[in-house]
This record gives sequence, structure tokens and C-alpha cells, in this order.
Amino acid sequence: MQSRKFALWTLPVWAFTGSLTLAAEKPVLPDGPGKDTTQRVCGACHAAELVMNRRESREGWSGVIEDMIRRGTKGTDEEFGEVADYLVTHFSKSNPLPKINVNKATAEDLNMMLKIPKDQSAAIIKHRESNGDFKSVEDIQKVPGVDAALIEAKKNRLTF
Repeated sequence: MQSRKFALWTLPVWAFTGSLTLAAEKPVLPDGPGKDTTQRVCGACHAAELVMNRRESREGWSGVIEDMIRRGTKGTDEEFGEVADYLVTHFSKSNPLPKINVNKATAEDLNMMLKIPKDQSAAIIKHRESNGDFKSVEDIQKVPGVDAALIEAKKNRLTF
């Protein structure tokens, strides 16, 4: 049972970081009870960025934790419970997904956080480095090789 609970904690930790705005530095999990446990239990296998875009109900996070336990995540029932509480508090379906500052994000950040294909993420960064910061969604949509409809669908997650 302890191994099972630990795995459940691992996935929720990643999702918890979704409440932060992505800036120049890598995203970090929000402060709060369970953060250290979540980082310790889940961080052994995954980076926080992997869960920042995920939102789940308590049942959903419990399912994720159960899956991680089946995959070998280690922890006690108490630790898994703490992780679940942390994830639900910070990464529930009622919490909005974090905004991404496209003028500070890396290509990897855009790919992971917005699920923009790697080639398009790289094109956005290359264009920004060559032409300066973006000022609007329309500026990004004009980047050669970027799917304007995809950017339109993600516009509520973008900040400048």
C-alpha cells in the first residue's frame, strides 16, 4: 500500500506547479503544506513542469498516484495522502492553467507547457531573438512555420 500511495503523489506534484506564471527561470511548485513531500516523492522521477498543465479532481489525482505506485514510486500512505492534498489544493480542475510569458520562455517551455510542437516552439524563439519581444498574439501568429490556429487556441495562456 505504501508503494502505491507514493506513486500517486509523484504525478500530482507536477500538476501542482501549474499555478505559476512561467518566467525566465524554471517553474517551481507553489509553497504550501505538502510541497516538500511532493518534491521528494515525485521529483525523483519527474520535473515539476510535467504536471503544471494538468488539472484533476481528487479522484483523478488519486488515480494518477495509484498508477505511479504501480510503476514503482515509493512512499508511505501518509506521504501519498500529503501529496494528494497538495495537488488537489494547487492543481484541481477549478484552478486555471498558468500563463506563459512568451518573451521569457524557452522553446522547451513552450513545447511542454503549451504543447506546441518542438519545431514551432523553436521558430517562435528564433523569431523573438532575431526581431525582439512579441507584443500580441497576432505577432506570434505571423511567425513563419507557426500554426496560427494553434496559437489562437492557446491565446488565453499567453502573456507578454
